[in-house]
Amino acid sequence: MSNLLNEAMRHLNDDVIIQLSRQIGAQDPNQVKRAAQGVSEILLDAISRQATNQQRGGGLMGALKKDHDGGILGNLLGVLGGQQQVNNRSTLNGAGIVNHLLGNKQLEVAQVIGQMSGLDIFKSGVLMQLIAPVIMGLIGKQQRSNGLDLGGLAKILMGGAQQSQGGGLAGGLLGKLLDQDGDGNMMDDLLNMGMKILQK
Repeated sequence: MSNLLNEAMRHLNDDVIIQLSRQIGAQDPNQVKRAAQGVSEILLDAISRQATNQQRGGGLMGALKKDHDGGILGNLLGVLGGQQQVNNRSTLNGAGIVNHLLGNKQLEVAQVIGQMSGLDIFKSGVLMQLIAPVIMGLIGKQQRSNGLDLGGLAKILMGGAQQSQGGGLAGGLLGKLLDQDGDGNMMDDLLNMGMKILQK
């Protein structure tokens, strides 16, 4: 996953990190940058797991083709800052993406991201929701530009996942969390509450 992770962090550059820091109310952009890398890694890992799952893979491909063509990456700073609108509102539905990918593990993931970055759990959770559309856009762009079917997409994702296996967040505690299937529960409401509070 290292190539895709590097590509994600290229888009999440210093200007974008500063913008994200403002949006979640974080004082230290370095904490946000560390958290952004962790969030990107775990979301890529979660997507790779779905791509190799017969039952969930079709839904993933449908979402990529319908809502995530990579257009968000063209002016990421403008989209995140609200200066540029997107035609499809589902493209920016970070809460829905995170819920679909992480299910009832959202709170635990946010907690671990917070511990490794220094952000509190609510800021980590909101950051996940802001970064999720970026990661889906990145995968959607790969799928579209290379004309990949589900098998081709899974090959790219899992090829990178094998490189990072055993190291980093995806190979550690968060990987174990994702191994347990969860379809979502009321715990993610805490993160949504935190997001509303931070947006006021």
